[in-house]
Amino acid sequence: MNQSQNSCQRCGTCCRKGGPTLHLEDRPLVEEGILPLKTLVTYRRGEPVHDPIQGRVVPLTAEIIKIRGREGQWTCAFFDPAHQSCDIYDHRPLECRMLKCWATGDLERIYAKDRLVRKDLVAGVEGLAELIDLHEQRCNYNAFSRLAADYRRFGRPAAARALNRMVGLDEDLRRLTVDKGGLDPLINDFLFGRPLGQALSHLDLKPVRKGRRAGGAENNASDGTAPAASPRP
Repeated sequence: MNQSQNSCQRCGTCCRKGGPTLHLEDRPLVEEGILPLKTLVTYRRGEPVHDPIQGRVVPLTAEIIKIRGREGQWTCAFFDPAHQSCDIYDHRPLECRMLKCWATGDLERIYAKDRLVRKDLVAGVEGLAELIDLHEQRCNYNAFSRLAADYRRFGRPAAARALNRMVGLDEDLRRLTVDKGGLDPLINDFLFGRPLGQALSHLDLKPVRKGRRAGGAENNASDGTAPAASPRP
């Protein structure tokens, strides 16, 4: 960025760094279908994320909802790289409107305020709020992180089994919304956040489950007593 810059140069750098966090002001964009639920992903309390204001990775103190990336990258799903433009520019979220890479004060003032959460969006849909609550109780991210740290440090089988149960329940609830609820599988990242099997991978652990796949790894043990998670080679 040129320090003398005072207007957007449409370089796409901001959009490639990730989609915006949504605020209460953005709720109509979701309700009107401009931002379908399948384009959103929830980052849960306790999950480590990069904070652009602090410039470092920090655990979240409260959940946030963001526009998901595209093709396995951080790039915002609505960014059009061919034309260096936004597909929903006239209806872009609050943070996108506030962001000026040459003067970040406006964004910093609203960044942590009035953030949208899942229950703001599912209150009128029978059963979804309860399903989210069940997932938070049984697949709590802070508990998951503590178990993962305990297993990595001490290799305790009890921690491995507990991690395995969490990964299994996370998978089962995601499957339930698709098989029984008829929902688009992409909506699961909004309802439940990123898969816990994926989180294990980021922690250099791999889930191992008897007789089935979990996060891309398969359990080869025949007696079911093997640790549910093991350090990646």
